[in-house]
Amino acid sequence: MKPIFAKTPSLGMRLIIAIILSIILIISDGRSSLMIQARNMLETAVSGLYYFANTPRSILDGVSGNFIDNNKLQMENNSLKEQLREKSADLLLLDQLKVENQRLRLLLSSPLRQDEYKKIGEVLAAEMDTYRQQVVINQGRLDGAFVGQPVIDERGVVGQIISVGEKSSRVLLLTDITHATPVQVLRNDVRGIVNGTGLNKELVVDNLPRSIDVVKGDVLVTSGLGGRFPEGYPVAIVETVENDTKSQFARIVARPLASFDRLRYLLLLWPIAEEKNYSQSLSPEQVREIVEERRNSVNPFERLKQMSNKKTEVQLETKEEQDVEEIDENPASQPDIESHEENHIEQGAE
Repeated sequence: MKPIFAKTPSLGMRLIIAIILSIILIISDGRSSLMIQARNMLETAVSGLYYFANTPRSILDGVSGNFIDNNKLQMENNSLKEQLREKSADLLLLDQLKVENQRLRLLLSSPLRQDEYKKIGEVLAAEMDTYRQQVVINQGRLDGAFVGQPVIDERGVVGQIISVGEKSSRVLLLTDITHATPVQVLRNDVRGIVNGTGLNKELVVDNLPRSIDVVKGDVLVTSGLGGRFPEGYPVAIVETVENDTKSQFARIVARPLASFDRLRYLLLLWPIAEEKNYSQSLSPEQVREIVEERRNSVNPFERLKQMSNKKTEVQLETKEEQDVEEIDENPASQPDIESHEENHIEQGAE
């Protein structure tokens, strides 16, 4: 009896058949164009499968790329923001340094006489209430500071040192209610005492008669009396003169010239001992001369300009002298004045 199903070839036989078919296809592909056309048709048929199989990967790559780009942009944005903050801080610091540099320039150009020594101090702390007007500076006993030492800024008198530590000192400001400064009016040499009021923009002069010749706008400078402040330093400008009929004295309100609302750098003065003794006997006229001397020392450019003008005048005078010497040496080059006059007379006669 024959079996219903034919017996299939063995595995070895199928392998041999596959190898033979492969060899035939390889030879046909190299010798005939039919296989090329068949291969192109197969590639066209399965290309859609390639795109379909590659779609999930493309989506994942795009999503991951977006995440990476977003994170990168955020990092760059944060870095740029940090750089912007640093640059802004540098600009603010630069502006502050410019302001401090300007203050130091003004401070160093404060009027001084040649026999005075100065040194810059920085304000460390300030007490600016109604009953206490003081600051602490970074100059102490080791720096040569002493009690009673006068302190100024680029505009005028600030106060005096009342206590000294090793590396710091306390300055009693001009506006403190316990501070009094001998002054004189620059215009007419009237002398008085300026007292603090506890306000950084107000000083008063009391105990002057109502008939005193003081008007708004008068400049008050140190008189040198008392030996504490050198003479001739600007203190305040008169704002109002109050004459109360019930009182025998006028009340003069003045505005201090020093910038008490923005004290940062101060100038400590070391007047020589001879000047301390000499200031006790200075007349108002001498104080006025010293003020003019200080004013002239403030602007070095004017001094250079004056020197330049003097130099030009000397050069012109020298040139004139040389011209005169050349004329004296060469008398033939001088014009014949007599013959010129004779010709002029003859022409007039004709």
